[in-house]
Amino acid sequence: MTHPSPLVVLLVEDDNTIRELTAMLLEGDGHTVHTAPNADVAEAWLQTGKADVLFTDVRMPGTMTGQELALRHSDMPVLVTSGEHKDQHPWLTGGMRYLAKPYDRKTLLAALREVTV
Repeated sequence: MTHPSPLVVLLVEDDNTIRELTAMLLEGDGHTVHTAPNADVAEAWLQTGKADVLFTDVRMPGTMTGQELALRHSDMPVLVTSGEHKDQHPWLTGGMRYLAKPYDRKTLLAALREVTV
């Protein structure tokens, strides 16, 4: 299920295990992955870095939430993940894709494909 062209993904996740496993899955599909443990670090990275996709958790420690980060960068493809039901996130805009936790390789790669089509 390789993506047609490799992407640069900014992965924002505070759980180290989820962040590392997700990065491995994405890299295994041929993508370049930059990781951040929270939205503050991701926002700083985005000031100088360029990503094709922002993939962020919603609830993380720090001064900025994943929701704020996603809305601030809604001009790019955004994949949002959370352990909560999608209905709890009415702020998701048309250009954003929601991926419920826990997710597996197949649903992760399908969601990435959907958000970048």
